[in-house]
Amino acid sequence: MVAVLSAAGFRADAAPLHKCVVNGTVTYQQAPCASTQPRKEPTLEELNAAEKKKRAAAASAATGAGTRTPSAPATAATSGRFSCDGRQYCSQMRSCDEAKYFLANCPDPRMDGDRDGIPCEEQWCTR
Repeated sequence: MVAVLSAAGFRADAAPLHKCVVNGTVTYQQAPCASTQPRKEPTLEELNAAEKKKRAAAASAATGAGTRTPSAPATAATSGRFSCDGRQYCSQMRSCDEAKYFLANCPDPRMDGDRDGIPCEEQWCTR
């Protein structure tokens, strides 16, 4: 079998092939695909992780400063209580407790897509 593979030109140390799509045509080449190729869209999990990280950094920066800017609205996290203010989506929440409050007490919350009673499972109320 080794003789067959060597006769076919197969080498174990050969450079890997890259599958590229150029103008709708699939090509295989030894060099990486051109950088003009569309990038892979991030997954929902990647986007949520990045958003959580951004919010955590913003929260620690605000807490470290000790004062809020006058233009920033009071939030449930800073006031220690929640109130229905028209927010409906998980992206507008700042914690799992806040999302649970909105789901239980506010009109038309859109935070429990699978209707299992746990809001914002992807963003805040992870198991």
